[in-house]
Amino acid sequence: MRKLFFILFILLSIVAATAQAQAPDLSKIKNDKEKIKAWIDYCSILRLNKSGAKNNYIVLQEAGLKGLQLTKADDAEDRASFFLYTALGYYYQIKFDSAQYFFYQSLNSAKLAKSTKLIAGSAEALMSINFQLQQPAKVDDCKNILQSIADTTKNEAILQDIYSAFGSYYQQKSYYSTAQDYFIKSLQLREKQVDTAQNPKTRFDYAIQCDQLSKLYLNTDMADKSLSALRLGERFADISPVVSNRLLSSFVEAFTTSGNIDSALFYNNQLEIHTRNQSIFPSEIVSSNLNIAIYYIDHRQYNQSLPYVNKGDSLAALIQSPFLIFQAQMIKGRYFEETGKFEQAISLLTQSLPVAKQLNKELYSSILKYMALAYKGKGDINAALQYYEQYTQVQDTLTKEKISRTFADLETHYQTNEKENRIISLNQKNKLDLLELKQASNTRTLLILGLISLGIFSLLLYFIYRNKEKLNKILNQRNRQLDELNHELSIANDTKARLFGVISHDLRTPVSRIVQLLHLKKENPEYFNNELRRQHEDRVNKASQNVLETMEDLLLWSKSQMNNFNPEYKVINIAVLLFREMELFEEQIEEKELLMNVQVNPEISQNTDENFLAVILRNLIQNAISQCDNKATITIHADANAISVTNPSGSKNAADLNSVLQQSEVSSKGSGLGIQIVKDLATRLGIKIFYQQKDEDSIMAIVSWV
Repeated sequence: MRKLFFILFILLSIVAATAQAQAPDLSKIKNDKEKIKAWIDYCSILRLNKSGAKNNYIVLQEAGLKGLQLTKADDAEDRASFFLYTALGYYYQIKFDSAQYFFYQSLNSAKLAKSTKLIAGSAEALMSINFQLQQPAKVDDCKNILQSIADTTKNEAILQDIYSAFGSYYQQKSYYSTAQDYFIKSLQLREKQVDTAQNPKTRFDYAIQCDQLSKLYLNTDMADKSLSALRLGERFADISPVVSNRLLSSFVEAFTTSGNIDSALFYNNQLEIHTRNQSIFPSEIVSSNLNIAIYYIDHRQYNQSLPYVNKGDSLAALIQSPFLIFQAQMIKGRYFEETGKFEQAISLLTQSLPVAKQLNKELYSSILKYMALAYKGKGDINAALQYYEQYTQVQDTLTKEKISRTFADLETHYQTNEKENRIISLNQKNKLDLLELKQASNTRTLLILGLISLGIFSLLLYFIYRNKEKLNKILNQRNRQLDELNHELSIANDTKARLFGVISHDLRTPVSRIVQLLHLKKENPEYFNNELRRQHEDRVNKASQNVLETMEDLLLWSKSQMNNFNPEYKVINIAVLLFREMELFEEQIEEKELLMNVQVNPEISQNTDENFLAVILRNLIQNAISQCDNKATITIHADANAISVTNPSGSKNAADLNSVLQQSEVSSKGSGLGIQIVKDLATRLGIKIFYQQKDEDSIMAIVSWV
């Protein structure tokens, strides 16, 4: 019976029951790679049963198929993952042929992707499902694939799953000693990270591995070791209902085997409480009740056995699992045989006999024995003798097979140890060979370095001679560079001198005005009433703003002298810029009672640097104001091609001002510095600045884009 329970659960070590999870909204993810990654994560979540949802295996199958639609034909690695998820979904629906097909598709894609992890995962799944489909040749093919990986990889995450698969493989063949070795190796590797791993699947796999080892010990009648293995996995029982159900059911089986019925009843009660709120009845609750029924039947306590027989039978019918129904029929048939209800026993045992014959010889032998006893009890001696003869034949075959398997197990165990020792020996030999190769390589390197040193020394003398000539050339080149630097330094000194000259020119007047206003308030405060004081403060404020604007002009001009400073072009409204600059001179205009005649179209604009043009216009307007007498008229005209500023000037003429514009060096005296700023900025903008004589008393400053 324990052999049957192992067969029913063998694939659960690689097939984690799915859980209802929220599918990602792929419409919100633009990148195709990110979509595939999100869908793979979703499928991996479905592999853990957090809620025990009834239809999650269908959801997993559909999610895997949708993932295949998302991937391209050449994306072998992602397709291998989605083929695997689809296969798992089909397997859990007991559609083994479809599951096998998709597992092989996953294996083929994994080979194309050259992904050792995916190849191993697919081969592990196929090895178990091929066991289920009784295709031993395919089982061995998958085992050989895993063996080749195990012999070459050092990846412990891959090895722990391969060792688990090997344990299942040898347990199926009843090579219990070899199976135990591999299960323990797998657990030792998992133990290294199980307490610190963030991925819940790591703990899930560890707990399932403990359960598998416990069933192996039960097959060899080592109940104490089985319980020890279960207690190792019990600390992770709450990771998933699948884990808790399996561990609780296995505790019941282990305690009934060891004869501790009270502990078995306790864990059976815990299992019923634990599964009470689950949406479907797990198969473990059936197995648990049937194990208790077997215990009571073995101890001839038939009244205590009957409730558990009936409950297991009704739950198996409710779950509608062929395997569970077979279990219930077999145990109920045995119960009826031992309680003298031979007709009912024969009916149930006859139904279970074909399944047992296909599934397992030990079970088939047991049913033949109970059939013989039932017919004997009924009084049909001929039928009883017929079944007894079949029973003895199967038992003889089993005995021979057990002896053969025992020797084969010992041989496999010996060969495995020999192979591992040979691998260890080869690894040590490889290390020695590597050390020898390294030493030989070091010697060869030293010889090569000696030859290279000799060659270098020989070439050194030659290079010394050549370097003398190169140094002479370099020295001449450096001298030329030094001359160029001296020239640049001279230009920089000239620029610095111009900057200080400009500062002394353009800041003298506005600063003097501020000082005069401040002295006036300090020396004669009694002349100021509230209104005069306010007006005085406004004038000081405007004068300060004028100084600030002038300083900004100077800073901009000084930057324009730098080689790497370039204008920033954008579309500028000329009217807005003109009126903004005129506001700076309101006080001077009022003092001299000037009339400003502005003729500009509001729609006119130019693609230029706003700061450069503002400084140009500011200086031209300032020069015009300073050259005018009181109550004069200044005319400013702007069109799409030019801006002109016309003002009366008795002391200046256009020829003198144009001459100043042509000078490369400007004295700090007079208005030449302001004109020089205008000229430098206009040059950087690629526009023309010049003066025209309108009549004897008027001149016109023109800024032209054509």
